Amino acid sequence: MSATVTTSSFSLPPSLRRYQCNRCVFRDNNNRQQLVSSSGRRLQKSSVSVSSSLEGDKTIVIIGGTGRVGSSSANAIQKALSESSPSSKIVLASRNKASFEETVSRYPGLRSKTTTFREVDVSDIQSIESAIKGADLVINTAGPFQTVKTCNILEACINLSVPNYLDVCDDGSYAKNAKSLDAKAKASKVTAITSGGIYPGVSNIMAAKAIENQLRDAKIARERNDEDEAAESSSSSQEEKDEIEYLLYNYFTAGSGGVGSTILATSFLLCGEEVTIYENGNEVRMEAASSRKVVDFGKGVGKREIFLYNLPEVESTHKIFNVPTIKARFGTSPGIWNTAMVAMARLLPSDVLKNKELIQQVASALMPLVKLVDAAVGEKMSIKIDCKLKDGKISTSLFTHNKLSECVGQSVAAFALAMLEGESSYGVWYPEETSTFLDQDLLLARASEGASQFQLSQAPWKLESQPIN
Repeated sequence: MSATVTTSSFSLPPSLRRYQCNRCVFRDNNNRQQLVSSSGRRLQKSSVSVSSSLEGDKTIVIIGGTGRVGSSSANAIQKALSESSPSSKIVLASRNKASFEETVSRYPGLRSKTTTFREVDVSDIQSIESAIKGADLVINTAGPFQTVKTCNILEACINLSVPNYLDVCDDGSYAKNAKSLDAKAKASKVTAITSGGIYPGVSNIMAAKAIENQLRDAKIARERNDEDEAAESSSSSQEEKDEIEYLLYNYFTAGSGGVGSTILATSFLLCGEEVTIYENGNEVRMEAASSRKVVDFGKGVGKREIFLYNLPEVESTHKIFNVPTIKARFGTSPGIWNTAMVAMARLLPSDVLKNKELIQQVASALMPLVKLVDAAVGEKMSIKIDCKLKDGKISTSLFTHNKLSECVGQSVAAFALAMLEGESSYGVWYPEETSTFLDQDLLLARASEGASQFQLSQAPWKLESQPIN
């Protein structure tokens, strides 16, 4: 098969092949995606499909399963299990059955005997326990997560010793509250992942791969030069340079991304949160929707304005990898939405922006206008991660998909399948901490299926909208 290789790696001598890692995407003449795993083996088309090799029937309960994110996730999971585990049960748990009927109308494939509805009140742990009893995996998509003080669904899973828990949390406080239950999860033999959606989630794992690639390349280069005693005597000073200087999370979504009022309400609520970033190892607080920057997201997206927001991957990546400078920015289109967000963050009182019920009402009221705008601008999304080695090169990773509403479901399904297929590791984990018990290469391949761009650790100029030849 003739293939184009998009990679900056080189052929390694046998003694250094242990340092090879996932850094590239192969595309054949039909533009089909193939990923290279950490071991250097190429994953064939059949194995990068979102379909699963899971054996045995499972019960998966999705809390908030009739919402846009939950229903997209259910649809993707059902497709993935249709061949290997067709009798697995998917339970969509929500407040009322009317929303379930809307969901199966939107995704007719979910109208089956293996997909059922259960009523649940997420503020009542007993109601949650009743809904999740007998589950092999519980997925929490009941956002927005901002202003939520308790992790009722995770606590219910711990109470019942549900083997696996996953949420799509995009709020730093909620994620920290989930992590605080780590000891209880270990004691109850629960494997839990928080912030396991697309961004945060897939983006965290992309960042982990970018960091791994940078450090590994530096080590390879140093060992290539350590051919005599003089070189080895200076190795300690070289080791000090094998550090990441900064990592930047950059996100863009056109309109609401087709995800509906949830992403709109989340964005509004984020305007009321002070932003935490890290600058040269110091924790710095900033205003929401501040520090505007224009970033080139590559072909099909181009240059977009993005702004600082308070997202959990900033703190998790800083603490896990000890990266001194980390920031996360997000932007949308048309530009008037960004302007409105900046105005909200500057002009509205904090207590208004933190009033979740009011914000959700406003978001719902704006949906007719949002749908009109979405029809004009589409629902394309893009993740760009820039990672710089101290005193060294910058690498860029890029993930672009034409439909966020599909991609978010695929990403959640990728995490779900990885958990069901992988080994148990009791406790509460961020996505970037899962390399010891999940197949992260396969997870990324599944999440990025259908992407117009998915590349890891490339030279920045290669991924620009008008790359230099």
